[in-house]
Amino acid sequence: MQAKAMCSTVCRLKSFIPAFLIILAVGSVPAIAGRLADSTSSYLAAHAGDAIGWQPWDGEALAGAERQDKLIFLTLGYAACHWCHVLARTTLKDGDVVETLGRDYVSILVDREERPDLDRHFSDVMLAMAGRSGYPALFILTPNGVPIFASGYLTAKAERGNPGLLEVLHGVAGAWRDERDAILADAHSNRTWMLDNAAHESLGPAEGAGFDAREDAVRQWSRAFDADYGGFGNEPKFLRPELLAFLLDEGVRGGDAALLEKVYLSLDQMAAGGVRDQLGGAFHRYAVDRYWQVPHFEIMLNENAWMALLYLRAYQASARPRYAAVAGAILDDLLRRMRLPGGAFAASLDAESGGEEGSFYTWTEAEIRTALGAGRAAEFGAAYLDPVVGLVRGRSVLRLLAAPETLMTREAELAAEREALRRARAQRAAPRRDDKMLTPWNAVTLMALAKAYQILNEQKYLTAAEAVLGQLMPAYPDIAGLTHSRRGARQSPAAFLDDYAFPALALLHLFEADFDVTRLDAARALMAAALEKFQAEAGMPLQLTQLHGPANIQAPMVLDEDGAPSANAAALEALYRLALFGAGGNFEAQAIAISANLRGYLERNAAYATGLLRALGYAPGEAREIVIAGDAAGADTRALLSEVYARPLRGTVVAVVAPSAPSENTRWPLLIARPLLAARATAYVCKNRMCDFPVDSAADLAAQLDALLIETDRSNME
Repeated sequence: MQAKAMCSTVCRLKSFIPAFLIILAVGSVPAIAGRLADSTSSYLAAHAGDAIGWQPWDGEALAGAERQDKLIFLTLGYAACHWCHVLARTTLKDGDVVETLGRDYVSILVDREERPDLDRHFSDVMLAMAGRSGYPALFILTPNGVPIFASGYLTAKAERGNPGLLEVLHGVAGAWRDERDAILADAHSNRTWMLDNAAHESLGPAEGAGFDAREDAVRQWSRAFDADYGGFGNEPKFLRPELLAFLLDEGVRGGDAALLEKVYLSLDQMAAGGVRDQLGGAFHRYAVDRYWQVPHFEIMLNENAWMALLYLRAYQASARPRYAAVAGAILDDLLRRMRLPGGAFAASLDAESGGEEGSFYTWTEAEIRTALGAGRAAEFGAAYLDPVVGLVRGRSVLRLLAAPETLMTREAELAAEREALRRARAQRAAPRRDDKMLTPWNAVTLMALAKAYQILNEQKYLTAAEAVLGQLMPAYPDIAGLTHSRRGARQSPAAFLDDYAFPALALLHLFEADFDVTRLDAARALMAAALEKFQAEAGMPLQLTQLHGPANIQAPMVLDEDGAPSANAAALEALYRLALFGAGGNFEAQAIAISANLRGYLERNAAYATGLLRALGYAPGEAREIVIAGDAAGADTRALLSEVYARPLRGTVVAVVAPSAPSENTRWPLLIARPLLAARATAYVCKNRMCDFPVDSAADLAAQLDALLIETDRSNME
């Protein structure tokens, strides 16, 4: 979307809002008593008692605005957002702001995590009107929901030449009162333009012959790489686990040692830096500097699940034990601090505690001496405490000061000190936890737990994964009861593409850990439902929202990525993987057609759709099937599986088939019985059901698998 499309409305408002400015920040908003108290969003519920009469985005609120002929003041935020809390404590507590909103506006509060459809729609609006986006996101809409103003964080009154929210509210209300016809005409044009341009980007075949989207993405990101500290760009620095996983895969497939070392440098610097909670194990959301020293302190479930998957894959590719240790520490921290009753996981931990950002995680030398004693404090401080650089309000963010390669050694040497400091900080005011269960985020966490069980061989991770599944799909293996968000006994009525695609992918990960065929059955049911509910035309990518949604919010087709794979990437991978197992239902034909229609998009946007590029690794030209005939619990079967689990095999599905399996299987043709060699578990490495010679020794299987790692066939992208 282009900013000039909304220029007439914004320019008209300039005369009513002196020094009008669109400002980006990271803040939030409050909610309406009564209507928000029982929300599935803890962010909304936390503002139920505010003086502002917040309402949720629903038919009642929107109808009320039209009935009263009032403008809508809309705020998008989320529970862990630091600047959202600042906005709520300051600007939205101002008496004049509260009075003006009550008189002239219907105030609506949205949790962006609970309503990804609204988040996507209004992010596009913010980009169109301001050229950037962030949170809190503040909008003024006409009574029928068309945006006429957008901004980030605003103070209550004008400061340093910038307008305050009160000035904006008065100015827009005045313009609405005195020049309504002109604003309505502009608003109608804006609505038509947005509906016509909503996320139908460049679909169709590629224009350039021989274009390789994966090579293009690698080339673009290699140029942006920070050769000194890893990651991309300067500051702030984001974790980007999906991008790094893509580059890792490409480095392995191409035997590109230089590319792999770039990825490993990033992983080492992040793991050793302040962006990782050195006492807990989980990662904060991003670093505010180039050096990974000082983080923005919120901890998000989905990002940590993707980070665990990344470090597990890096361990497979490099055999460096520190990456396995980091992955395990991430998941153990999630299990310790974010697990909900029943086994699902909370959405996030707040950046703030005790009213200050980061105070739970930062230390002074005196606090460490008190907790450890002078001698032990000196040793710990030499390893983790920089009293000069990277301070937050005079307090140090712990980070490993020695070479990242010493991470495991230092953690082992200082294990007692680390545990003592964990106990000491447990006495502090803890960051608030957003206790809503988000289905797609929990599905990714399930994926990470299942993969950790495979690679680290720790039963606790498989047990935790199965508990998550019980919460995601309460009627398992039936898919009834699927929802996007749940908090306690309350659940949101809406479900989005993410709520089908990511659980389907998670079930496929879980099958490759426990080989329970009901995982495949449920994944097939989820993807069949997703195609029915979210695909407007066969062979096209899927929409985020169900077909026939509200007319004023165009159903977006989300293909680009914001730090994690899109739901379309998850859906495409799930379709291809199910087809490899023999799912039927036209899944392979759909996946191939969708891939063909994405080529034009990928030609222009490859660097921002690496999840889609990874999904293409499961297409028929590249994919492999590995079937082990044997008893899943048998030592000979586990020995073969350990060879499979030890390698970062992309585009590969794995199954264990019992010797007593039927010789025909119409439900899942890949799972037919196969002969054993010498009455031992036997592995079959196949492509399109055509298999190499079966092998019954770990060494022979290892040789076949190593050959798969260096294949570079990319015919499906030509």
